[in-house]
Amino acid sequence: MKNLKGKIQSIKISWALICLMMACVSAPSWAVTTPEHPTIYSAALDDPSFPKDTVDAQLSALSAEAWVMIDAESGLVLSSKNPDKRMYPASLTKMMTCILACESGRLTEVVTISAAAAATECGNVKKGEKYVLRDLLYRAMLPSDNGAAHAIGEFLAAPDSVPFADLMNKKARELGMNNTHFVNAHGLPNENHYTTAHDMMTLQQYCMNNKDFAEIVSNPSRDITTTSGKVIHLKSTNRLFGRYDGCIGVKTGTTRAAGGCLASAVVRDGVKIYLVLLKCTPARQRTDESIVLYDKGFEMMKTIAAKKKKRENRANVPRPKTKMRNQGQKVPEVPASRKK
Repeated sequence: MKNLKGKIQSIKISWALICLMMACVSAPSWAVTTPEHPTIYSAALDDPSFPKDTVDAQLSALSAEAWVMIDAESGLVLSSKNPDKRMYPASLTKMMTCILACESGRLTEVVTISAAAAATECGNVKKGEKYVLRDLLYRAMLPSDNGAAHAIGEFLAAPDSVPFADLMNKKARELGMNNTHFVNAHGLPNENHYTTAHDMMTLQQYCMNNKDFAEIVSNPSRDITTTSGKVIHLKSTNRLFGRYDGCIGVKTGTTRAAGGCLASAVVRDGVKIYLVLLKCTPARQRTDESIVLYDKGFEMMKTIAAKKKKRENRANVPRPKTKMRNQGQKVPEVPASRKK
């Protein structure tokens, strides 16, 4: 009987090992080797009311697998979870496509949609259509048209005769995005197309300093025209517009592999906060979970500002002058008999 139980246990262990090996083969190596980390809710400034690396119960309940939230002005990290875990970026990829276009100096040039761009999955551009590059960027960034992003990549890469992904990866290296690698302009899943929440935040910070990029992503909706005069109404997939006051962008992303992703920016009462959220499940949760994080973020910034002001006021209060010893009194002379 003991031998039978031992054999059954051995079979169970063998099957468990086989399943684990199959999982490792079917998934990208970076997806199974990266360790999980607990939710972190932290602030700098040595503020005892927000101790560093403190787990926050409300944030721990969120489905998002990774995020980074910062104060845009100081770069202070307000909250993070798995910031360096490699993940699929989905259409957050288009932030890189857009910034390369904005920096190209070619925003007024005309782009002709190719057959390959028109055939791109989740794209709505038509072969032969012509757009001014700036208008095509609105189409890529607001409704997240993959065909438009593909066409932009083709257009920007043509003069150098190199794959557009090479230009993307070169820029990523310049920005210090060391855990990011791109293979396409739109973000459709590929094992070699990955990033981290930290790297996406680095990209977002850089992009939002570009006035053309910031203007494009700040639009909840926009009408554009093809060069033939066809008017196209675009609506942003970012549901923070209309739901959270002060939203000024930035980009959504959704695939089955990546889940719901959202890079966003909100300004309230002179405070600007950036947030990158990766892999919410279900994808639609990215808006609600971003709102939870923003509420926490602005609460933290309010507390930090209040404490900073209190410290400054305390430092500026004039201290009463203390009288020096013997002030206003004549120092008695030492008798001659005691002088040496």
